[in-house]
Amino acid sequence: MESVQLSNKEVSVLFKTLSGLMELHNENPFKTKSYANAAFNIGRVSESVMKMNEMELEALSGIGKSVASKIIELQQTNTIQVLEQLLAKTPEGVLEMMRIKGIGGKKAAVIWNELGIETVGELLYACYENRLTKLKGFGEKTQDAIIKVIEYYQNNIGKFHFATLDNLSKQIVEEISTKTKSRCELVGEIRRKCNTLEKIELLLAMDSDKIKNLPALIITLTDWELNENVWRAKTTSNIPVIIHCVPSSEFPIAEFENTGSQAHVKAVKEKLNAWPPSINSEKEIYALAGLPFIPAEMRDIDLNEIDLSNFSSENLIDAADIKGVIHNHSTWSDGKHSLEEMANACIKNGFEYLVISDHSKTAVYAGGLAIDQVFAQHEQIDALNKKLSPFKIFKSIESDILNDGNLDYPDEILKKFDLIIASVHQNLRMDIEKATTRLLSAIENPYTTILGHITGRLLLSRPGYPVDHKKIIDACAANQVVIEINANPYRLDIDYTWIPYAMRQGVKISINPDAHSTEGIGDIYYGVCSARKGGLTKSMTLNTLSLQEFSAFIENRKQIKGIS
Repeated sequence: MESVQLSNKEVSVLFKTLSGLMELHNENPFKTKSYANAAFNIGRVSESVMKMNEMELEALSGIGKSVASKIIELQQTNTIQVLEQLLAKTPEGVLEMMRIKGIGGKKAAVIWNELGIETVGELLYACYENRLTKLKGFGEKTQDAIIKVIEYYQNNIGKFHFATLDNLSKQIVEEISTKTKSRCELVGEIRRKCNTLEKIELLLAMDSDKIKNLPALIITLTDWELNENVWRAKTTSNIPVIIHCVPSSEFPIAEFENTGSQAHVKAVKEKLNAWPPSINSEKEIYALAGLPFIPAEMRDIDLNEIDLSNFSSENLIDAADIKGVIHNHSTWSDGKHSLEEMANACIKNGFEYLVISDHSKTAVYAGGLAIDQVFAQHEQIDALNKKLSPFKIFKSIESDILNDGNLDYPDEILKKFDLIIASVHQNLRMDIEKATTRLLSAIENPYTTILGHITGRLLLSRPGYPVDHKKIIDACAANQVVIEINANPYRLDIDYTWIPYAMRQGVKISINPDAHSTEGIGDIYYGVCSARKGGLTKSMTLNTLSLQEFSAFIENRKQIKGIS
C-alpha cells in the first residue's frame, strides 16, 4: 500500500482528534494526555514525521514509544486503528460538538451521556432551555459562553479564509483561460480579497452560443448548473464557484459591477450623469465619475473614508515595499525553527532585518522565556548579528498584557529589549470596558512599542473581545505606539476598516506575520492584502523602513520615552 504523505499539521490534527475522543469515551487518561502532547509537539517539528523511522520518531521531544508506533502504523496503513474504532462509535454530531471552542471531549461526554444530545442544534436548544446549568461543572456563565460560540459557529458555516481560496481561485482562472482561450478574471469577494468569503466568483468573456460547452472543458469542477448565462459549480472540496459569462464588449462594465461591493457600485454610479454605452476599462468608469481609480481591495470601504482629492493607488502599500519582518517566534519559545534559520529565511527573501519576539514568561504553555533565558537569547542574537552582518536581528519579546494591564517583566528587563510587542493571550472573556482599560494601561507603558493583535480574534473561530477602537487608536497616537496588523490569515487583526481612522490620527501600522516557522514569514502577503483593503500607504507602514531608518526609529522613540 502506498503511504499517503500527510503534512505534520495533518498528523497533529489526527492525534488531537484521538486525544479528544479518548477523553470523550473515558479512556486511559495518561494516554489521552500523551496524545494531546504529541499533537502539540508534532506541529513544531520541521522535518516530516511521515518520513521518519521509529528510532528517529522516539528521539523527538514529547514523542514516546506509543506515539511513535502509531505514526509508523499511519505510514504503513494510512490509518490509526484505535482512532478508527473510536470514530466508529461516536455520532457525527458529537464530533461536531467537540470542534466547538470551549467544549472538548470532557464536556461533550457529559452533554452526550447525561442529556442524550447528539447534535450542535440540540445543544443550542438545550442552552436556550437552561438545561446545561443543571449539569455538574456547567454554570450559567459556561452556558452563556457556549450559546455565543455556537451562534458564531453557525453564522460562519459555509465561509472560508481568504488564504484557503486564494491560490485555488487563481488555478481555476488559469485552467478556464487556457481551456477556453478566453479572458477570465476574478470578481466578487475573492477579487476584493475579503478576509473571509463564501465562494469563488469569476467573469468569463464568452459568447452565448459557446456557454453550454463549458462543463465539458473544465474537468476540475463538478455539479454544474446553468441559469441565464451564469454557471454554478463546485470544486472537488465542495467550494462553490460562480462563473458569469458575458460578451467581450460587456466585460469592463460587468467586471466593475460583479466585483462590488454593492454599496461601492451604487456610490460610483450615483456620480455618473449617465451610464456610458461603451467602456474599455474600469479606470474609464472612475474617470467619468470624477474619481481616482479605486483598487478592487478597497471597494468595501465607504468612499467618504477615502481622501479622494489626494488619493493615488500608487501610494498604497505593496508586498515589495516591506523591508523587515517584525513579530516572529523561534525554538526559544513555540516556534519551529531556530533564530539562525529564521534569519537566513529572511535574508534569502531579500529582507534587511528580523524582529524576534518570542513569548514572555507568563505564556508557560508556549514556552515563554524566563529572565535567564532572555539574557541567553540576547547573547545568541549578538553572536548571530556579527556572523550575518549587515543583516540584523532585533531583540524583542511578545510581552503578555496581564489582567491589570501591566507587562509581565520588570522595567529593568524590559529596557534590555530593542522593542516590545504587547499582546493579550489569556483571560479573553472581557466586556468592552474591561478590555479597553486593560489595553490602555499597556499602551501607556513607555516600553510598549507595538500593540499586537488588538482584539485577539480568530477569523471563523473566535470573534475576539470587544474594544473601543477609537479610544485605543487615540491612545496609540498620544503614546507613539504602533498598531499591528497580525498578518496570520486566521487573525488579520486590527481589522482593515479601522486603518483609515488610524492613519488620520497619525498612527503607524506594522504588518507582522507572527511567524512561528520560516514558512510563516510568507503570511506578510495576507497582511498586505488586508492593509490595502483599508487604504494603508507605504509612508504609514512601519516595516517599509530600511534597516538604518528602523534602527533610528527605535532609538528616537526610546529617547522620547526616556528609556534609552
